Amino acid sequence: MARKSPLRGKATKAPSAPVLTQTDALLAQILLHVMGDAGQKKKALALRNAKLSNAEIAGLMGTSPEVIGSVLYQARRERGAGRKRSKR
Repeated sequence: MARKSPLRGKATKAPSAPVLTQTDALLAQILLHVMGDAGQKKKALALRNAKLSNAEIAGLMGTSPEVIGSVLYQARRERGAGRKRSKR
């Protein structure tokens, strides 16, 4: 899908989501299956630990990269708040 660039007025191609190799996609699907009823946050964190990008995680979980970014941001904040409480 082409769109006009606001800076140059030329048509640019919309960025596409990164493509996982078949092996990487299969392993990610197995990980999600094994995690079963774990919440979105735990699944997103597990896939992030496997070095997947927000776009790749979103593609596997059927959501948008922005949602995954928000979920991971909230998880980091919660983890940071837990560390501050335990130091007291």
